[in-house]
Amino acid sequence: MAQLRYMNTGEQARSRLQAAGLFLKAAFLVVSACCAAATAYLGVGVWLQLQNVPDIASLESYDRGDPIQIFDRYDHLIYSFKGEENRRRVTLDNVSPHMKVAVLAAEDHNFYQHQGVNPTSVVRAFLSNLQARRVVEGGSTITQQLVKNLFFEQPKRTLERKIAEAAIAFELEKRYSKDQILEMYLNEAYFGNGAYGIEQASRYYFAKPASRLNLAESAFLAGLIKSPSRLGDPAHRNSALQQQLDVLDRMVKYGFTTRLGANFASHQPLVFYERKEQANVQVIPKYPYFISYVIDLVRQRFSPSDMRRHGLRVYTSLDPVAQEIAESSLRRGIAAAPAGITQGALATVSVKDGSIIALVGGVGSYEESQFNRATHPHTVGSAFKPFVYLTALEQGIITQESFLDDTPLVVKQPGSADWSPKNFDGKFLGRITARDALVFSRNVCAVRVAQMVGIPSIVETARRAGITEPLDANLSLALGSSAVSPLELAGAYATFARDGLIIRPWVLRRVENKRGHVIRAYDQPVSRAFGPEVTTELVDMLREVVTRGTGTEARIRNLFVAGKTGTSDQARDLWFVGFTPDLVTAIWGGNDANQPVSGAHVTGGTVMAGIWKSYTQALYGNASLARSGLIRLAGTVDRKHESSRTATRAPYLPPYDDALDASSGPRPQQQHQAPVPQPPPAKVVLKKQQARMDLSGSPPSKHMDYSTPPPQDSIRLRF
Repeated sequence: MAQLRYMNTGEQARSRLQAAGLFLKAAFLVVSACCAAATAYLGVGVWLQLQNVPDIASLESYDRGDPIQIFDRYDHLIYSFKGEENRRRVTLDNVSPHMKVAVLAAEDHNFYQHQGVNPTSVVRAFLSNLQARRVVEGGSTITQQLVKNLFFEQPKRTLERKIAEAAIAFELEKRYSKDQILEMYLNEAYFGNGAYGIEQASRYYFAKPASRLNLAESAFLAGLIKSPSRLGDPAHRNSALQQQLDVLDRMVKYGFTTRLGANFASHQPLVFYERKEQANVQVIPKYPYFISYVIDLVRQRFSPSDMRRHGLRVYTSLDPVAQEIAESSLRRGIAAAPAGITQGALATVSVKDGSIIALVGGVGSYEESQFNRATHPHTVGSAFKPFVYLTALEQGIITQESFLDDTPLVVKQPGSADWSPKNFDGKFLGRITARDALVFSRNVCAVRVAQMVGIPSIVETARRAGITEPLDANLSLALGSSAVSPLELAGAYATFARDGLIIRPWVLRRVENKRGHVIRAYDQPVSRAFGPEVTTELVDMLREVVTRGTGTEARIRNLFVAGKTGTSDQARDLWFVGFTPDLVTAIWGGNDANQPVSGAHVTGGTVMAGIWKSYTQALYGNASLARSGLIRLAGTVDRKHESSRTATRAPYLPPYDDALDASSGPRPQQQHQAPVPQPPPAKVVLKKQQARMDLSGSPPSKHMDYSTPPPQDSIRLRF
């Protein structure tokens, strides 16, 4: 029996050993497969990184002087600039010896010993990253930094990027001497304030050539390379000086200078070059706010090295005639506005395709104020109310003829005082229709509708229409307490104008390199945000805002016009957002100090609607815009959204005023002009039946992602 138990125990032990062996073998196979997959994945990543890197031999003929050119919608050049204007190349012999060793101490003290990659720095960076559980240190040598500046588009800290940088760094070291690489690095390095290269940096900060830099100045400039934009800012001068001391300490540590020399340099005052205003004179481009907006977009999408390498040609949607009319109309309108209104902004978007036709970010001297008011948010006021009513119409909670109570309202707010919204005129009209509540912009009614549908639903409606700015999650949102930019608001109203189809406003058509090869083309997604029935109802109401409501100053004879006025608290912000069958224009007025504007009749309807009308009349009175296909000349009112209701009038309202001022009609300019070239045609044209697409699918997210393809019930346009 004992022998039998012994045999059973032995068999069990062998079974356990066999199972353990099988487990270890399986684990080994799994680990090996994972390692192979990871290696393959990493290899593919490195290969992809290397695909966009040009031949290293091209450095011999590397031309950094190619300008970036900006074209309008008709492919006419409107502006040309260099992505890096502040650059002066020098040889290494014309760089101070102090500067050479200061850069070596700050960035790569073993530069003359390694072959492009420093294994010690790599190990140190690996341990630091392992401890932080993320990439916090790169361990890059000067050669690797040069490779990154010259050949890679975006500053990424990924393993495959580092391997690719190392591979190219080895090739660079084979082809060029150490002195040549250091010279290229010093001419490529960025030192803040637009100063590229050591020569320009030396002249910018100390008004002297790089050959005359002393030890203190050299250590200061070498310290800027770590974070040039921040440390180069005079507001962070103390941090930059602390970085200078760190560089001096490293120079002593690595034997590039003595302790005595470092101490002397640390106490040596730095005399920074103080610029007079005249010394910083810049050439102000034509259409400055539009150009600055385009340049910002280009810099977001292309790295400095990419801009230097390609010499970009940027093709935009700008119509120069409309832009000039916009600038002059806004300038005259703000000059004639009531005291306190000193600034304005305008954005015009095409209904057909969402392209930005004109963009004006301010009036007055661009040199004194580059703040682009057309792309920055302002309190929107009653111009937000259409989103409230659209939400209720879509949910079926109200119709145009539903009655609302324009009577005193008290909103209980737990933890704070009660809120009693008031109408602009301080009066109450009693029971009125939802149509008239929007037409005459009754605040109390808007709050009541918001209570019915809920603020989250209103926010969702605004998001679906194209609003991405933060929105207040309380009832004051119904009165426009949040801020939206004119450009974004024009884009959202364009969603109404095209029967619920959303196209985010866009300005870039394509980007080419200096050889004319397209390196990036932009597809514009079009998708359904709202059903055509509810948007038609809303547009019908917005039409009456202009014919008999708060926006009558925007009426234009024989032209369909719909829109909404907006006035924020104490007239700090004045708005009119209006559209025709062709164009949507949002105009804002106010002042940069956000000060109240006094006056009993200072509203968006009395001030901005008039500017909108003057501008739109000028557009429709210009024959060249009609020939280009941008607009259709006035002469017949588009009645697509005319109401089919009877002419029964509510007793509390004044009679309709359908007789539009005959003198206000646009007069096409009768002049001999050369034919206007047509913009490149759309590959897909929106048709009437496309406005009836199925509304299947989930609603868009709170912040719409326009980088992803549209849903199945959408269309894609390519312009």
